Amino acid sequence: MTNKDKILSSLLHATLCDDCLSLSSNVVPRQTVYSICRSLSESSIIYRYQGICDHCHKTKTTSRLPDGNESKTVKIINPPKIDSAKSAWYWEGNIQSKVVNHLVFNGFTIRSVADTASRTSGKDIVASKDGNDLWISVKGYPEKSQHTQARHWFSEVIFDLILYHGENAAIQLGIALPDGFTTYENLAPRIRWLKDSLPFQIYWVNESGTVRVE
Repeated sequence: MTNKDKILSSLLHATLCDDCLSLSSNVVPRQTVYSICRSLSESSIIYRYQGICDHCHKTKTTSRLPDGNESKTVKIINPPKIDSAKSAWYWEGNIQSKVVNHLVFNGFTIRSVADTASRTSGKDIVASKDGNDLWISVKGYPEKSQHTQARHWFSEVIFDLILYHGENAAIQLGIALPDGFTTYENLAPRIRWLKDSLPFQIYWVNESGTVRVE
């Protein structure tokens, strides 16, 4: 079993920091774990973010597998070639990743991140800061029937906000969208009334990966 396989095996049932992952997988030194995890993260095989380690319970840079990987271990170790839609900067998974990085940089702790590639149900991003939780719904931009499909996707994130607010009115809310697309830019001002009555933020992500919060 290679060091990469040992690390993936250790992550099957836990979210771990590099120190605990080194102990669990018996991969040393720690720098080796860091290098392998960075590579796996860049290939979208694992998620890396500032979170709480399941073993030491400290807030550190942690690694975890996307949800439901127990039945897809072989695919994770030997990942299939990513299609053109998922490699586009405006793909939902890429938008989600940039927003997670933005939140971590601004002091948020990431509680959970949905696996957008396999369309895992649940909230796309759950984060917290200073005792306040934040739930974000994420959409990319469609490859086909762009204008019509984009309107549907925009409606879906707005409906998510309504459901989230109904579930817990004290939660901070947000949506994340790729920046620079006319359909989204035209629709956003039309829901300003909702933004005033149901406070939420829009996380706009541009092609260079910069996040602009509105």
